[in-house]
Amino acid sequence: MKKIIFLLSTLIWGLGAMDTELDSLRLAGLEGEINALQEKIIKNGGTPNGLSPNQRYINTHYPSASEEKKQKLLYAYGRADAKSGIFMGINVGSGMIFNQYTDGLYNQTTTTIPDLQSQKTGILNTQTPTGANKPLRLQSSLMMFGGKIGYQSFFNPYFGTRVYGDVMISSGSLKDQDNGGQKVGSVIYMLGALNLDLLLEVPLDKKMRYFIGGFVGVGVGAMLLLDTADKAKMYPLLTPSAQQAGYSSDNVLWNTLLQVDYTFNTGIAVTINTKNRLEIGAKIPWNFLRLGLESPAEYRDKNGNVKVLESKDIEFKRSVIWTASYIYLF
Repeated sequence: MKKIIFLLSTLIWGLGAMDTELDSLRLAGLEGEINALQEKIIKNGGTPNGLSPNQRYINTHYPSASEEKKQKLLYAYGRADAKSGIFMGINVGSGMIFNQYTDGLYNQTTTTIPDLQSQKTGILNTQTPTGANKPLRLQSSLMMFGGKIGYQSFFNPYFGTRVYGDVMISSGSLKDQDNGGQKVGSVIYMLGALNLDLLLEVPLDKKMRYFIGGFVGVGVGAMLLLDTADKAKMYPLLTPSAQQAGYSSDNVLWNTLLQVDYTFNTGIAVTINTKNRLEIGAKIPWNFLRLGLESPAEYRDKNGNVKVLESKDIEFKRSVIWTASYIYLF
């Protein structure tokens, strides 16, 4: 009886072992079929379920790499994905704007007709006693504040691009450069732009959470300038005839100036724990485009007669705007 029980137990155990071995063989066969199907899908340009785009890229471009190298590449591209997304930031900046006005300059330099060459507005005194041009030169030193919002994408841990909009706003004094820097009014300045930058970063740690790098790019935007006059300080800058007639204005040179601003962007950056980015940069002007939408200052006398400055007699430019930014990546 005991022998019969022993034989039956041995038979049952053997059958179970055979079933386990068959299951292993079936599983190995299924895994092989799955891998073959995944490779076929990849070759046809698809992405298999359960296979990330990074895995697909690595399998396609590094087919002969070892498994260890593939895992390192997978981690590196994963860190690049972690640095991609929507971001927002705050900016502070510093720069200068310059306005130079010479009454009748446009007529003097664009026409050969004597009567037109001599035509002037006759409000602001921009001549020496001998009749030579002496431009009114005004400047403003500005501290700027603003923000930015956009999207950045890294192709790998080292290279990426971003597109974003930013705005800088400021106000300050308008000073006469040739009169000891005397304040003659105030100015409000706004600059908004759409920017495209190339990003370059180098990791500082093995886990690729801290980086140092830089950026270069271009921006196209709109600039708005408004100024307000200190009438008492502006009085000595008027011509004798304008003083006698009692001419004055709420503005110095501009009621509004609106023009397109073309900018070259560059700077350095530090990324902290992937999500936080500190930047020091410069917005370098390389061209301007007036839209014909500017409104120069209007001067009115005691009797209500109005004379408007010729906008083409006013030359405007700005300096490099130095910026510092904090950016958070969502």
